[in-house]
Amino acid sequence: MEFDKAALLNVPPARVWAKMFDLDLARQCITGMERVELITPSEYLAQIQVKLSFISTRFKIRVKITDTREPVYLRSEGAGEDSTLTSSLKLANEMFLTDKGDGTTELRMKLKVDLFGRLGAFGLNVFKTKADRMWQESIAEFASRIPAIEQRETS
Repeated sequence: MEFDKAALLNVPPARVWAKMFDLDLARQCITGMERVELITPSEYLAQIQVKLSFISTRFKIRVKITDTREPVYLRSEGAGEDSTLTSSLKLANEMFLTDKGDGTTELRMKLKVDLFGRLGAFGLNVFKTKADRMWQESIAEFASRIPAIEQRETS
C-alpha cells in the first residue's frame, strides 16, 4: 500500500520539526499508539493497536530514521510484527515540511507499507480505508495540540 498525504499546520516548519520528536505528543496524537520509546537517537520502538472490523491487531514496530535535513525532510524505515495473527509489516516513510511563507507549514507524508501473513491476505482496501481514517484523526490531533503547546511554552 502506498499513501501520499498532506496537511496544513498553523505553525512554522522549525516548530513542527521540534514537535515531531516529542514522544509523549506522538503517543497522544497517533491513533492506536499505545507505547513509543527511544532506543537510540535515531531508533524507536512503538506499539500500535489497530481494530479492523472484527479483527484487532497489535504491532510492535522498530523504526529507524535513515536521513534528515532539518527542518524540511525526514526519511525512516521500519518493520514489525503481530504475533497473535502471525502477521508482519515493513514500512518506508518520507516526510516533507514546506514553509508556506505565512507562518504555516505543509506537512506531506509519503508512506509505503507492505503487509505479510494473515493480515496481508485480508484485503488491502480495508487497510487503506483504515489508514486514511487514522491519518485524518492523527493529523487533526497533532495540529490542534501544537498551538496549545506553543502557547504554554512561550507564557
